[in-house]
Amino acid sequence: MLSLFDDFDFRLLDDPEFREDSVREELVAPLLRALGYSASPPYRIIRSKKLEHPYVYFGTVKKDITIIPDYLLERDGRYAWILDAKGPGENIDTGKNVEQAYSYAMHRDVRVPLYGLCNGRKLVVFHVVQEEPLIDVPLREIKSSWPKILSIIGCKSAWPDGLRPDFLPDFGIALSKAGLAEGPDGKKYFQLFVSLPIMMAAKIEDGLYSFNTPFGSELLEEDRGVCIATFDFSADLYQDFLDQFDPEPAEALKSGLSRQPYRVAFRRANSPGLTFAAELGDRTYKNENESYRPLVVQKFIRGIPNEIPSGDVASSTQD
Repeated sequence: MLSLFDDFDFRLLDDPEFREDSVREELVAPLLRALGYSASPPYRIIRSKKLEHPYVYFGTVKKDITIIPDYLLERDGRYAWILDAKGPGENIDTGKNVEQAYSYAMHRDVRVPLYGLCNGRKLVVFHVVQEEPLIDVPLREIKSSWPKILSIIGCKSAWPDGLRPDFLPDFGIALSKAGLAEGPDGKKYFQLFVSLPIMMAAKIEDGLYSFNTPFGSELLEEDRGVCIATFDFSADLYQDFLDQFDPEPAEALKSGLSRQPYRVAFRRANSPGLTFAAELGDRTYKNENESYRPLVVQKFIRGIPNEIPSGDVASSTQD
């Protein structure tokens, strides 16, 4: 490891002839060998895996997958993470390259918790449920971060799934990572949630309320798995929120949200349902274990629109 990139002249990255294929051969290939991967099991490199269905759904929004990452890494017979090589001038922090790698990682034929990109200048590795990268290190300085890199993406990773497994994916983070905060015309997507049962409601601060729910979604499309969706709404919508409920749960909410701890939980069996329109918010909240990005309710709707089945979700863009 001590000599992994010592003999590489990083000035080559500024040569316009040093492109993506050179990054793969000169930098990514030795990196993967140093991590312990090869063409043979149990720590196997699968190159350019083709997808049976080259798209993934987030709610009802279809996301086409227009890239096939260069490497799918396997540990002990299980897909573990993906890595895509890019040219030295490519952005691997945000934008289409990162969004497409995330969508590929979430595909039902792949389903890995980690996805990484390398443009020769640095290595970036993200977890599907977190906004900030787990690894973001210049290749020039990789020695100083090597123990951490090994613990996350090495063959004998200390975190075989890249992160503590006791948190469900956040729906808002998923939409953001997939580039679905806005439509192609730059307008924000809004989603219509129909009879969505809530599990917990809370007063966050003066003028701001929130509720969340486990949300079945094609976000985890293999088995229509579950993520957590969090929704914020302003005091202006508070009465409309209460008006959605029958008198008994409405009174329980009104009482619980007016005094400490400003929180009301519902059992799944008697969880009330809400119909509302929401769009992805601009703020991500973080704690030591997870990140989440709430959707912001624009309007509560009494009754269920006839054209949308109960419990479903539809997407559009705002005018």
